[in-house]
Amino acid sequence: MSTYAIGDVQGCFDELILLLEKINFNTTTDNLIFTGDLVNRGPDSLKVLEYLYSINESVINVLGNHDFHLIALTLKNGNIKTKDETLKPILESSNKINLIEWLRHQPLLHIDKETNIIIVHAGIHPHWNINQAQAYAHEIETIISVHQADDFFSKMYTNESWKKGLEDTQRHNAIVNTFTRMRYLTDDGICDFKQKNSPDKVNHLIPWYAYPERRINKNLIVFGHWSTVNYLHDQGVVCLDGGCVWGGQLIAIDLSKPNLPIKVDSLKLI
Repeated sequence: MSTYAIGDVQGCFDELILLLEKINFNTTTDNLIFTGDLVNRGPDSLKVLEYLYSINESVINVLGNHDFHLIALTLKNGNIKTKDETLKPILESSNKINLIEWLRHQPLLHIDKETNIIIVHAGIHPHWNINQAQAYAHEIETIISVHQADDFFSKMYTNESWKKGLEDTQRHNAIVNTFTRMRYLTDDGICDFKQKNSPDKVNHLIPWYAYPERRINKNLIVFGHWSTVNYLHDQGVVCLDGGCVWGGQLIAIDLSKPNLPIKVDSLKLI
């Protein structure tokens, strides 16, 4: 029995199947933990969700920003913009309700019981300890899984950064933004949500995982979201976003061997 973490799929269904073949994934004995952003931008978001829903007992997906966006679009039931065209097949699917209900009951943070490895989409604020991170994740998970979630999603689109003393919508948005959108911080711990370049090209901001005195430093943290970082195993973290949807790679690790990435190339290169 193996547990694999897999980076951002973003609708790249064919590459996902190739990766599962490469790791000899067995639905009866193995488990998959995705780093979020299962959907959007790639060609087959509906296929990705339908397949994972069909094997849901073997799957956990820590929610990413694109997953949140899909849930919000579904609950709003409004017109979609051009950038969301790849989500249209899901929104028009006869199985939409089951797929979205499954998605919105997924966690923001998962800790593997065997290895104590933490999996999140973007990261964990360096000021948080593990108990705080779990509590904040549970706070949002509770909100988005209830019938009143549409109010939360209608107010979600802000650039609120985490800081002490936030309440209500500001607090909720700051937690979601941290878990699903964070890359860089300023010296005083404020998230910068605009900068997306790799750390070797940015000098004035600090990658969240390199922030001094990061409070969670005994558990390995696995994340995605940051395709310009690509695969990284350093400073107590592993990044698995190989930018498959951009022509890069889809990456997995066996959690018992986190320093040995398994990769498949994007079919965009063929």
